[in-house]
Amino acid sequence: MKDWGRIRYKYLCLPEPTSEAITPIVGTLLMSLILFVLAGAIAICFFNIAGEGASSQPLVAKISLESCEGGLSNKAEGGSFEKNKVILVHEGGNPLPIEVISIKISGDGNCFQGVFGDGKLTPGYVEVIYQNLSSTGKNPKYKFQNKEMLKDNLWSVGEKLVFHGNDSAVSSIKSSVRASVNGDYNTSDNYGFKAGSEITLKVIDVKSGTVIAEQRAIVKHAKK
Repeated sequence: MKDWGRIRYKYLCLPEPTSEAITPIVGTLLMSLILFVLAGAIAICFFNIAGEGASSQPLVAKISLESCEGGLSNKAEGGSFEKNKVILVHEGGNPLPIEVISIKISGDGNCFQGVFGDGKLTPGYVEVIYQNLSSTGKNPKYKFQNKEMLKDNLWSVGEKLVFHGNDSAVSSIKSSVRASVNGDYNTSDNYGFKAGSEITLKVIDVKSGTVIAEQRAIVKHAKK
């Protein structure tokens, strides 16, 4: 009986199997690893969302109107589409990517309605939209006058932007300048604004739809 008691005692006092001792440690390590992976995933999602939010922020810039001159394109006023000229200056803020910036000009003026040779000069309320600021779909003179901006396709601080009433491309090329008179876009997309009248000019961020700058000006009669 004593021998049996010793055997039973030794059996009961044997150490735990190695696998049972390691199991809690492995479990703890696995939990730590899972928590680490989750924390990393959450951090990546957070920075991605923050980055997307930053990139979708509207552009901000200070744009001033240096000069605005023109006149109706007719014999009575002695103007021409070419003499209608607006100069804007970028004075601060974000460089503006030319492909996502549009310009809208509106006021009392005239457009050539219909096709050249088979149309007429029509006075009325004129709206002009520069769909972007690139040289694509525009008169070659536009590229020459805005060559500094077009070097890197950014309208940057200190650079001027020059518009003319005849910036529309020739008829064989689709124009990126659209002009309407009294709501009718069946025009040559050239334009003139009446001297002494007020025009409104808006610089628009196409992606966000926000107005970056808005200016009002009285059109001075263009020099002969």
